[in-house]
Amino acid sequence: MKKKAIIKILKIVIPIFIGIYLTWYFFSGLTDEEIQQTKDAFFEANYFWVLLGLFVSWLSHLSRAYRWRFLLNPMGYFPSLSTCYHAVMSGYVINFTVPRSGEIARAGLLTTYEDVPFEKSFATIVVERIIDVIMLGLVVVITGFLQTDNERFKAITQHPPSENNNEWFLYTLLLTAIAGIITLTLYFKHKKFQSFVKNKIRGFYEGILSVWRMDKKWSYFLHTFFIWGCYILTIWIIAQAFEETKDMPVGAIFGAFVVGAAAITILPGGIGAYPTWVNAVLVLYNIHFPAFGIFLWVIQTALLVVLGLLSLFLIQKKEKINPTPKIKSL
Repeated sequence: MKKKAIIKILKIVIPIFIGIYLTWYFFSGLTDEEIQQTKDAFFEANYFWVLLGLFVSWLSHLSRAYRWRFLLNPMGYFPSLSTCYHAVMSGYVINFTVPRSGEIARAGLLTTYEDVPFEKSFATIVVERIIDVIMLGLVVVITGFLQTDNERFKAITQHPPSENNNEWFLYTLLLTAIAGIITLTLYFKHKKFQSFVKNKIRGFYEGILSVWRMDKKWSYFLHTFFIWGCYILTIWIIAQAFEETKDMPVGAIFGAFVVGAAAITILPGGIGAYPTWVNAVLVLYNIHFPAFGIFLWVIQTALLVVLGLLSLFLIQKKEKINPTPKIKSL
């Protein structure tokens, strides 16, 4: 028990420590003038553009909650939009503690308040993540294409790969093989574990099939493009709030989004890494305004924290376990 508790604590502490270190590293590299510039940015920003950008960002979260129902309906579950929205936003704020734990919490909230089986709900989230990876890949390709004329970008990315890459690949392959052997041994030796796995796989399978059973496939994909369009548009809109970034090239906007998404994936909320990497992209375009990355991270994080905590509070006001969810047409 003590060992498990230590591991759980480390999962929380280590990413936060890395984020704090990156934050310190970022600020330690700034001149006094740049630090003052960062402070001034919060007072001098044009908040019309900032609020508009935050509104567009909020629309992406609402659209994600609405789109989620398209996957749940074919399985016979019709949760309310408000429950889906609060579960999505609660998941975001929970992700700030342990990375990716928000997805588990999100599925659990839908189970608690709409009686959707956890494995089926979680399977639809897995489907979402698969589609998100595909969309991110598409954005990365577009971003790479937009950098073809940026000489500084090409100079940085044309370094030879590290000699340690092959070793890390072999270690990863070995650990995967060991984990696979242990799982197969448990599966064939223990009937309860076998039954547990079969039930979970059945639920996952049904959840994944739901994407093909949807009556409104095109609506689902339109919402997907809308969500990702909002993500990128948010950066462009907020860039209009500052003289230094209002003429930011499209390549810089896409690049800032990609590195920001990577930071959020690696560290809770992208702490430390987000402003550092966004600033690195801006420098590639000769935009020396480190305040933008910090400002962008702070206001987007504040939006998620405030709305996430509000949703976490409001969803607990709902009645738990509704055995017969009300059917609502989309």
